[in-house]
Order: sequence, then structure tokens, then C-alpha cells
Amino acid sequence: MQDIIFIDGGSLPTPEGTTREWVKTAAENRDEDEKLFSVIREAFRRKIDVGVHVPTYPQFRDMIGQFLDIIKDEKNCYEPYVLKEENAKILELEIIDEVAKQYREETGETLEVRVCVAGPTDLYLQAFGETDYADAYHVLALDIEDFIKQAFVAAKNFKIKVIALDEPSLGINDRIQFSDADIVSALTVASAYARKQGADMEIHLHSPLKYKLVCETPINVIGFEYAASPSYLSLLDKQVLEDSNTYIRLGVSRTDISSLIGIVNETYGVNAWKDREYMQKIVTDLETPKVVKKRLETGYSVLGDRIKYASPDCGLAFWPDQELAFKLLENTAKGVNEFNAENIR
Repeated sequence: MQDIIFIDGGSLPTPEGTTREWVKTAAENRDEDEKLFSVIREAFRRKIDVGVHVPTYPQFRDMIGQFLDIIKDEKNCYEPYVLKEENAKILELEIIDEVAKQYREETGETLEVRVCVAGPTDLYLQAFGETDYADAYHVLALDIEDFIKQAFVAAKNFKIKVIALDEPSLGINDRIQFSDADIVSALTVASAYARKQGADMEIHLHSPLKYKLVCETPINVIGFEYAASPSYLSLLDKQVLEDSNTYIRLGVSRTDISSLIGIVNETYGVNAWKDREYMQKIVTDLETPKVVKKRLETGYSVLGDRIKYASPDCGLAFWPDQELAFKLLENTAKGVNEFNAENIR
């Protein structure tokens, strides 16, 4: 069996002196490219440096808004919501290409990258709400396919290892009115191109309740938040995964920062939001390499070689600062590497 591959969720806190609002404006107006590019490239380099095997482009913008804003802009479309493929670009991929070029020059190897894209279901809920317009759902899936096609065009100096659809609403949002057949159709449209290019196609779910539905699509990796919710593991049937040749991306470090700080507060009798030094307890006492390794061992004892990837549960956008976020990534990398060293033959 191959080593379990450590990937990250993508999002990070912005560095000190910048905000998510500034990044959004700079990405849209393109009037501060030098600073914007520097912020994104530096974060991407640090992901590599702390040990992420297949890093995701740094995401400092709202996941849904980043894509929906482009789709809703009439000048980018043939008709409402029907995107022109050449306009379906992820700016961050163009920015990190320079880092990938330097990586290849320094190591002689081509960097593998994970690309996260908003899923058609979450896009639809944001754009149209609860009403079930199946045609519009299908159009949004085609738009996502265009973003994925353009991602491969942008990958000049890196290889796309994983395309990930972010679909946290599937399985936890009772506002979804679409039939299972509609969902399977939309996910199939959004995922087929990446699989044809030889990339793994992941779907990031907070809960794996809908995993059997996903197994009916070309998506071959299901990611869910196991670290914070260990009981989710019991929802999976390994045989179903094997029969559909589907793999798991297991969340092995917690990212629910408010809950983690709550544990620190209760344990030490402090208010870590004010006594900021106590926030370090999250990465020195709670989410340690040893804890990460233990979670992976437990998951592996149930799912075995169906686990292909490990990661933090979710993104880190709302963590207090980048240093704490990168320390969590580093601890996760160490835990995954220690597991591989001891268990993978």
C-alpha cells in the first residue's frame, strides 16, 4: 500500500495587516497585485515548508462568493449564469504557478497540488435558495466544470493531483429539495472532466451521511470531519467503498476553533481570547502529532487501504492567526508521517 497523503483544506487566516475584505477587493480590482501575489505565494510556500504533501492553493476569499461572483457577472456569461469557459479562472492558481516553478528548479520534481472548487449544490443554495430549479442546478454544475477545465490550463508548472468539490450542505442541510437523481447528475457533470485528466476527484462533506449517493458518481474520494466527530466513522461501509472503488480523505486534526478554545478555557480556567498565550495549548496539548497519529490508526483499523488522504477536518480561515494555523498543519504532517513510517509497508 502507498503512504497516506497529507493534504490541507485550503483556507487560512490572512496575515497580520491584511483582511479577507482586502483580499477580495484586491483580487477583483487587480490594483494591488504585488502585495496580493506576495501574500498568496508566501502562504503557499509555508504550506510546503511545514510538510503538506499536496498543498491546496491558499484561500483567503469566501469559497462560494469567489466563484459565484464570477458566474453572476453578466460580462463573463453568454446568458445569465451560463459562463464563458475562458472566464472561469481561479486567480490563485496563476499566482502559485511561480512558486511551483521555483520548487521544480530547486528539487527537480513537479509539485502536486490540490484545487478546491465550490460544489454545485452549495452554489445553488446561495444563488437560488430552496426552490428546486433543476435546469439552473445543471447549469451551475457546467460552470464548475469550466472552472476545473481552466484549472488544468493554469497548471503550467505543477500537476493537479486532486480536484475537490466543497459541498458541506450535502447531508446536513434540509433545505436541499433536489432528488437523489438530480444530485447524482450535477455531481457527475462537475466531476467527470477531472477524472478524465487522471486527477483524483474529492468531495468535501462535513458529514458522510450522503456518501452512498456520491459513490454513484465519478467522484472517487470522500472527505469528512472525523477528528471532531469520530462517530462519523461508523456511518461508512467499507464494502460499499470497495465495490465503487471509492477512497476516503480522513479529517485527522480538529479545526473547530471555538470548541478548541472552549476546551482550553475550561481546562486552564482562563479566557484564551484575552490571554492569547493560552491558545498555544491547542497545538501543544490538544492537536498534537501523537493525537493525529492515534486518530489515523483508529480510522485505518476500520477502513484500511480505503484511506488515501488525511487532512485537517476543514479549512483554517477563522483561526486567530497564521502562526497557530501553520503549527496545526505542521503537527498534522508529523502525525501522518509517523503513521506512515510505522504502518505502511
